[in-house]
Amino acid sequence: MKTKITRRGVPFSPEVADLVSRMPAVDEYRESMLRLQGLWDSLAMLGQMSGTVPDIGGTRSEFQSLTETLLDSLARSLLANAVQQMRGQAQVAIDILVRNLFERTADVGFLSSDSDLVGFTAAADGSATGREAIESRFRDYVAKYSVYDDIVVLNPQGQVLARLDRQVQATTCHEPWLAQAAQASSYVERFGPSTLMDGRTALLFAQAIRNERGVAGVLCLSFRFDDEMHGIFSQLRDPAGRSVITLIDADRRVVASSDPWQLPLGAQLPGKPGGAEHQRLRFAGRDYLSVNTAATGYEGYLGPGWRACVLVSTELAFEGAHDSEPGQRDQAIDGLVGALDTHELFAEELHRIPRHAARIQRDLSRVLWNGRLRPAAQGAGNGGGNDFAGTLLREVGNTGEQIRLLFAQATGNLHRSALGAVFDIARARARLAVDIMDRNLYERANDCRWWALNGDLRQQLALPPDQRDAGRAAAVLQNINRLYTVYSLLLLFDAQGQVVAVSQPGAQDWVGRGLDAAWLQPTLALREGQAFQMSSHQPSALYADEPTYVYAAAVLPPAGGAALGGIAIVFDGTPQFAAMLRDVLPAAADGTPLPGCSALFVTRSGQVVASTDARWPVGSTAPLLPQALARGQAMTTVIDIDGVAHAAAFSMAGGYREYHGNAQCPGDDAAALVLMRLGQRLPQIDTAVPAFVPPPAPRSASNDAGQEIASFVAGNQWLGLPVAQVHTALEHPRIAALPGLPAHVLGMLPFEGRMIMAIDLGAVRGGPLSPVDAPVIVLHTAGGQRMALRVQELGPVFIAARADLQPVALGGPGSAGHGDKLVRSDGQMLTLLDAERLYGLCGLAA
Repeated sequence: MKTKITRRGVPFSPEVADLVSRMPAVDEYRESMLRLQGLWDSLAMLGQMSGTVPDIGGTRSEFQSLTETLLDSLARSLLANAVQQMRGQAQVAIDILVRNLFERTADVGFLSSDSDLVGFTAAADGSATGREAIESRFRDYVAKYSVYDDIVVLNPQGQVLARLDRQVQATTCHEPWLAQAAQASSYVERFGPSTLMDGRTALLFAQAIRNERGVAGVLCLSFRFDDEMHGIFSQLRDPAGRSVITLIDADRRVVASSDPWQLPLGAQLPGKPGGAEHQRLRFAGRDYLSVNTAATGYEGYLGPGWRACVLVSTELAFEGAHDSEPGQRDQAIDGLVGALDTHELFAEELHRIPRHAARIQRDLSRVLWNGRLRPAAQGAGNGGGNDFAGTLLREVGNTGEQIRLLFAQATGNLHRSALGAVFDIARARARLAVDIMDRNLYERANDCRWWALNGDLRQQLALPPDQRDAGRAAAVLQNINRLYTVYSLLLLFDAQGQVVAVSQPGAQDWVGRGLDAAWLQPTLALREGQAFQMSSHQPSALYADEPTYVYAAAVLPPAGGAALGGIAIVFDGTPQFAAMLRDVLPAAADGTPLPGCSALFVTRSGQVVASTDARWPVGSTAPLLPQALARGQAMTTVIDIDGVAHAAAFSMAGGYREYHGNAQCPGDDAAALVLMRLGQRLPQIDTAVPAFVPPPAPRSASNDAGQEIASFVAGNQWLGLPVAQVHTALEHPRIAALPGLPAHVLGMLPFEGRMIMAIDLGAVRGGPLSPVDAPVIVLHTAGGQRMALRVQELGPVFIAARADLQPVALGGPGSAGHGDKLVRSDGQMLTLLDAERLYGLCGLAA
């Protein structure tokens, strides 16, 4: 067990002890608790000095212990929620980037094998005509892929042969990475200042250009790194601007920063290099809470080895929720507090706190009830002394009630905070899922248009059918499919819609067949290279009649005009969408998915595109429809599934860059839905008995002026006994059960050296049994017989005017009868019992 550290008079767990001074909520509750406990101490001292109030020191100690537990739980909850949100930001930042960079590794492989580029580097005659043609080709590529700011071709000696950005002055490059790229069988990835880019920092992907004679040159793609990170940071930063999101390298140097004024590029962060749960660090005189995460990886690619690190000043980290839609979320949460079985969601400690507080309050009620019996039983002869005792007891009771309400408020806020964190996670994961999908489909829309520019494919379609070399076209498609593993099939088709070549040997039976698809004729009707066609998500014969997306682009002649044919790419939707959803499932700190979580891609009409949950297979209807949401919008709500409440977060696709980035979008665009199990709904049982407000006390101070009554609840009814017949209320007495007795007889309990019978009064009167830990009161008859009654709860001890007592004779088993009286007050009714008759009614008469 960890040793706690005292801060401002309260012991806290070591991980939060130095942070509690930055947590306004903790400080507010601490001040309120200490103020009430100080008042309690004053009242207890007055009671002891006057001898009118029982010793409540033990109850006060229990309240103090519970206060310490509550404040520590609150502090740890605030820290956990802050760290959880920061970890989510960091994981999304690095995973989104790595998925993007994975596509770049395929791009450089494809473009380095482009026949026109290979021919250009092989000729290497330095002619302006050849350079202008290849740079025009680069402009065509970048028009479709705006993620690149430069494309450079160099010869093996490092001389620049052509480049997209003519503003750059560099004509040679002799840096080591260039030689590595020329020798490597695959790509080389390099980040940092480069002479090739006139000394600016760049993220470069380079690969050798090879022909039959060997290495003819090196292709280099310059990724728009700063632009991409600006987009990622803008999407992830919280609206209040509290967090700073950075990328750091293995030496913890800042590679990218969402706020260079706080954390400039190149700065080295202190702290541990690994992925600790969270760290405190001090930078530039400011104290930060930080979390850093490594990339999950995609298709085995882990990126440049960077980590995402999110930092929040400790002055701001615990100010409040970072939610961008608090009204909507809080309304949903308020309806859940107290309505769910949250044992699956919250630590047992959170459940113990309200139970412990209720038990302390019950014990306090018993002590005060016994204290009120004392002056009432002594009669009114003491005059002002009794008034003082009653006032003091009321103040102690009021203070105890204020403490109870403060505990209830604090534990309710703890639950709200924990529930709010669940909603925040669900919404963040839904946004991540749809962002990954948008970015992924952006690549698909671009790929088909890239490959439609391939010179070999264009050349084959320009030939008469009997002169085409289908094997050469198939080799190009196979090479592309080898680099871009997210496709199940690539097809080249001519102007009549007949398949010329395919990328997969197992699909050769498609060659020579005519295509029959809704996207075919619109594709052949395209007349410019920026356009493409996308199928709806539906079963396709090209995908074994399983639903997926097919993208297609026209292959146009160099001089323009009617399409020579087209290229169709079949997205391997089943495993790819499944992988996307699997990666976004909410996970614990060790990376394992949280139980009871599901993620789905759905169309606007509610059709499931992909799902991690067998209850909603592909093609079925989702449990929640996003029809009212505009593109790019998100929402959170609560839905019940099979009697279990779930936090549900929807995020509509908003596009990425040129891909549906404006209002133009498919008619049935998609959304991500993330569901997180919250717990079973608790049954709506209203067993609460309204509080009984005693009638006004009689004005006369004479003993004959009224009846002193000790009230309580049993069987969901307000009952009472004359104070003269009540001895005391016991604290958790041990009751020994006896076999063969009626259900209302609980057994025997020891009291003042004798064994007395214990009865459940609610059962005697035909109502429900009282809880096992409910109060037990001891009463006595005029003849000295004693019995114990277990009741639901204790009520006020008061004096009723004799005019307010009405005799009744209702009859029936266990009901009020001859000898019982009714006390009416503001429309409420209390039945005043008689110990003698009750003793006989329970079968205990001598």
